[in-house]
Amino acid sequence: MHEIPFHLVNIQDDFWSPRLALNANFALFHQWQQLEMSGCIQNFRLVADHHTPGFRRGWFFADSDAYKWLEAAVIAYAQHNNPDLLVLINEFILIIQAAQAPDGYLYTYNQLIFPHSRWENLQIEHELYCHGHLIEAAVSHFLVTAEDPLLAVAIKAADLLVRTFQGKGSLSTPGHEEIEIALLRLYAVTHNNDYLHLAQQFLFQRGTHPPLIFSLHMLSENARVNQRTADYRQKQLHYDREHPLSPTHPKMPAPNKIPSSPSAKIRFTLSALNGKYFQQHAPLTKLIQPEGHAVRYAYLQTAATRFAHLSQDVNLVKSLEKRWQQMVTRRMAVTGGIGSLPYSEGFGRDYELNPEMMYAETCAALGCMFWNWELSLATQQAMYADLFEWQLYNAALVGVGQHGDCYLYNNPLQNSGSLQRQPWFEIPCCPSNLSRTWAKLGGYLCTYQKNEIWIHQFIGAELDIPFSVPIHLSAQSEIPWQGTYKLSIQTEQAQAFKINLRIPAWAGKFRICINQDKWNPQIPPSPDLEATAQGYDPRRAQTIGIDRTWQNGDVLSLEMEMPIQIHSVHPKVKSCSGKAALSRGPLVFCLEGIDQPGVDLMNVILDPNSLSEKFDSNLLGGIMTILARTNNGMPLKFIPYAWWANRDPSPMTVFVKLAA
Repeated sequence: MHEIPFHLVNIQDDFWSPRLALNANFALFHQWQQLEMSGCIQNFRLVADHHTPGFRRGWFFADSDAYKWLEAAVIAYAQHNNPDLLVLINEFILIIQAAQAPDGYLYTYNQLIFPHSRWENLQIEHELYCHGHLIEAAVSHFLVTAEDPLLAVAIKAADLLVRTFQGKGSLSTPGHEEIEIALLRLYAVTHNNDYLHLAQQFLFQRGTHPPLIFSLHMLSENARVNQRTADYRQKQLHYDREHPLSPTHPKMPAPNKIPSSPSAKIRFTLSALNGKYFQQHAPLTKLIQPEGHAVRYAYLQTAATRFAHLSQDVNLVKSLEKRWQQMVTRRMAVTGGIGSLPYSEGFGRDYELNPEMMYAETCAALGCMFWNWELSLATQQAMYADLFEWQLYNAALVGVGQHGDCYLYNNPLQNSGSLQRQPWFEIPCCPSNLSRTWAKLGGYLCTYQKNEIWIHQFIGAELDIPFSVPIHLSAQSEIPWQGTYKLSIQTEQAQAFKINLRIPAWAGKFRICINQDKWNPQIPPSPDLEATAQGYDPRRAQTIGIDRTWQNGDVLSLEMEMPIQIHSVHPKVKSCSGKAALSRGPLVFCLEGIDQPGVDLMNVILDPNSLSEKFDSNLLGGIMTILARTNNGMPLKFIPYAWWANRDPSPMTVFVKLAA
């Protein structure tokens, strides 16, 4: 299956086009300003020019946030041609080139603070993670521009990694997976087998050590990191005393605090020591269920699926599908959010999905979307594109405010009113990750192979399929508000090929027409499936194939009903037993206190027979709402979950009790 390069797809969609323009023309400038304010960009300047005054600021992994911004900016510029954005891009690329060590090393934390230290704390300190995001930014820059300067930086860095790590054992694998994805992407544009083999090594060497060895290693590494952190702080205090007039960098807010269980810290410590937190507790081929840090897990599965697809390893693909099934049925929230434990940002046990404690980091949703995409490529099954869409409109979209300049890091499904969006974070991994995902959105819409086309996402766009006789597709979409999608085909001559349409799990009755003539497909029977933890089940998505000779000007239309669906919580989810969530189309809905003053949201009893829908053009820029009543007749207004926390702070809940 072949991808359509993201930079060659022109999105023209009533819902997404304004958001992509906001990303390119405002959000990325806001993010650059925050990266400058926090000292992140200045860190690179300090390395590039030793005469530049200042002290390194931020976490040891701060470099990665700048690289994700760069990747987003490059793609966004190609789509929107903002000259001011190009100025920042070129400025930063020059700084990166100057900051890179002669042998390819680039990690400002060590270069500035510990210049004689490299690769000492791979599980905790994210050196390989940062190099991975550098490589990803460079690959995207090359694909968009066909220019070599940044790619040369990436190749230099990757060659250093090959020389350093080739043939090394399991303890020389990264604690935060990402470099594996980057090396596979670099291999795709360079065809250098060294990068493929190193990615393979990082994937299959991890978790092959005896558990006791890893525990002892972690104790030693943690002690070193603690000492380095103390040394860093002492150097910072000394610098600040010696340079009282030096520019100050304001302290950024930490991720919003949400309630946590008393045992959370103990469980995190144990998972770090036994390797589960890092997915270092077992070899990749023997992993059974989602464990540990959710972002790390999703990135590992993404890389493993891409490698399995490249190597045609059918058995590995099957094992990855089983893990996905385990996650979807037992360890995923109704929004598609993953990672239920606040302290570890990781997976809990089966059905451990407390809505108030649900962490559901935005980056975890994005990582899972990347995994879904790779599974779509490897299997062509609709369920993976379905979960991609669900997470896109819920667990990911909630991460950015409606004006593009404030964010959520963690995304619970119930909150007392304490959680607020922030313009930036002490750990700002999510904003730039969102921006690069939005910028790449065009690449996730469609794939092709021989004489077949798959439509994965219903987003309005213009794109070309490079068959022997090229096909131009023009898509129009009313999703997520209405269930209408139209695809116009332009071809120089009539040709036979198959168009595969995903019928989402959320769809009610649907109608397919070709040139206004109804087409009656054979619909497979609904499978008998294990109930999921919180009701949403992407496995119910279907693929409908339309195989015919297509003429120039043919129009394929898909009309899907969007019934309001009630997602009952599995009885094993004790934290919200007897409750349910509402959805319509690809959107999960919630109650926000500001819309129903005086209502005790946490104890609402919903009359399920009172549900109706209404588009409110005056609310939050224009949104669909679900109107309802309680069992005693009080009015309720549900809004899409992704739009909550855009007004004054107030309580919120996704789950409500149902009247008998």
